[in-house]
Amino acid sequence: MEDASSSSQLGIPSRKASRFLRWILVGVVPIAVVLTYYYLSSGDPRCATLLAHLDTDVAIPLPTNCMLTTDAPADELAKSLDDERKRRGLAFRAWISCKPSNQAQPAEFAFTDDPRWLPSYVPGAYQFRQTVIIIGRRPPSQSASGQPIPQESAVVAELCLMPLRRYASQISGQCDGKFAVWK
Repeated sequence: MEDASSSSQLGIPSRKASRFLRWILVGVVPIAVVLTYYYLSSGDPRCATLLAHLDTDVAIPLPTNCMLTTDAPADELAKSLDDERKRRGLAFRAWISCKPSNQAQPAEFAFTDDPRWLPSYVPGAYQFRQTVIIIGRRPPSQSASGQPIPQESAVVAELCLMPLRRYASQISGQCDGKFAVWK
């Protein structure tokens, strides 16, 4: 009677090895082919340099009184920003909050003057590669006398991430145009 070691020495795979090989060929290879097709079909090959620079941890230049946080107060501005993020189909990364006594205005953010941070067609958002910042707008409340009452909120913006497939489709065909600043 032959044992498993002698059959593998003769070049005949054992049952376990042949099951494993069959599992690889039937399960893993088709999935790899589908995933490769999925990503290659969604992008322009000329934009490979932009897809190679998937900076999901972009340095965000913030004023000194502001910080990134995952905790946000349950106020109208935070709810409005989160609704806008969901409407745009973006993933949450962090909140940008500032000290309420000295809140930063959108003009104070350094990224608004950086040519790599492109303003959105819909006002109030800036994008650098996959990273998107949605800046909050505070509609003033009215008192009984008709005077505006400023709403205090620590949150001033929301840091988001665009899904990879949507990002690849966004830059496709335009990587040497308006998105060339991201190379």
